[in-house]
Amino acid sequence: MILKQWMIPFLIALGGVLADYVTTTYALNFCTGIYETHPQYSPVWAILVFWGSLAILTIALPRRKPWNLSINSIALISYLGAINNILVILGVFPGITT
Repeated sequence: MILKQWMIPFLIALGGVLADYVTTTYALNFCTGIYETHPQYSPVWAILVFWGSLAILTIALPRRKPWNLSINSIALISYLGAINNILVILGVFPGITT
């Protein structure tokens, strides 16, 4: 399967949202005293927001290397939730506990 250049940021964002969902699910099920601060969070809405913004940027920006790098960098923001969750699980960041 050959990946097209425009597919890469969407796959990056999908990986970040899935990583956030997996780490959130793990923390809620196996760590005591941790709760979700946004009870209406849905990975479906998260991926729709990321993919929508990436689609707009992909269509609006020229297809040159600096713009492709910036679009991929924006897609990497989807990993911030997973990084935060991992830090909470490891006890590095206290997070919000009950």
